[in-house]
Amino acid sequence: MITWMQLKEKGSLHYKSGKIEPIDLYKDGGILRDFAIGNIIKYAFRNRVGVDEDINIDDIKKIKHYADMLIASANEGKGGKQE
Repeated sequence: MITWMQLKEKGSLHYKSGKIEPIDLYKDGGILRDFAIGNIIKYAFRNRVGVDEDINIDDIKKIKHYADMLIASANEGKGGKQE
């Protein structure tokens, strides 16, 4: 199971230029879940049936990344318990 810190390492460098990464702000502010679910929906919607283009693999990887964030955050809240 991937940890929160491992997920953050995968993040884009432009998010790491300040003292606080935006994702930590969302997590500490209690809006990570809504933020992640919103992004999952956005990337899934881009790849829905009826769109003329092929599946965008990068978008699908982003869906997985945000889902992994939710899992890591939930597990961290349970004392790191792996499910």
